Amino acid sequence: MKAIPTVIFLGPLVLVMAIRGRTLVTDTRMIPRFTAAALVAQFVGNVSFQISLGIIGLAAAVPITLGTLIVGGAMLGRLILGEPVRRRTIIAMVLLITAVVVLSLPEGTQPTEVTEDAGLPVWLGGVFAAASGAAYGLFGVVMRQTLTGGVTAPLTLLISGTVGTVSLWSLTYARMTIDDLSAVALQQWLTMFAAGLFNFAAFVALASSLKVLPVVAVNLINASQVAMAALAGVLLFAEPVTATLLAGIVLTVAGLVALANPRRPKLKRSAAN
Repeated sequence: MKAIPTVIFLGPLVLVMAIRGRTLVTDTRMIPRFTAAALVAQFVGNVSFQISLGIIGLAAAVPITLGTLIVGGAMLGRLILGEPVRRRTIIAMVLLITAVVVLSLPEGTQPTEVTEDAGLPVWLGGVFAAASGAAYGLFGVVMRQTLTGGVTAPLTLLISGTVGTVSLWSLTYARMTIDDLSAVALQQWLTMFAAGLFNFAAFVALASSLKVLPVVAVNLINASQVAMAALAGVLLFAEPVTATLLAGIVLTVAGLVALANPRRPKLKRSAAN
């Protein structure tokens, strides 16, 4: 359901662009590679993250996933794209990963009750969360490679949305019956579709940022979502403002400042000096 709005909005757009003779792709070699990466992101990324939530809960799954995403994305960006990881980037990585861990503590956010898969070993939940972060990191690297390698953003996003819609709905129909689906309340369908609308908006923003920024920078900025969610909890749900929450927000801001602060070029001494 989260992938459907991407197909609904971009399918007609890509069709109109094709009819009008607009260039959608200049190098088709990246399409199979990106399709495979999208499939990995859907099954290893999304599915593994949901499994980890049922085993270790939100407070543990989020920092493991985002930490693996940041570090793994930086390593893959270096290996595949040749993007450098500078000292200020490493400082930002440390600050933001620390911020995510702090904000995920029970004192920083509302604790998450774990019930569904609580019988499984805790270490397995950590493995699923790390696998999810690694899959997201790979997806971001291949997506940037695709966007800068001859495939337009609308077509790239449509491929990802189509892969998610077809693959996950196929899995759903294989595991559930029509009666199971009819038991889902209308409000739940609308909520899932609304989540898909927000996902579509975020996906467009992600594609735009990956066209101009290194993967590690995009992943670091993306990690600020934890602090945003904590602030939303305070503003929308009257959750308490704790010292842990404030510390996490400060660390997030510090990490973003470290990332955005460019190195100042050294002034050359004049010949007169």
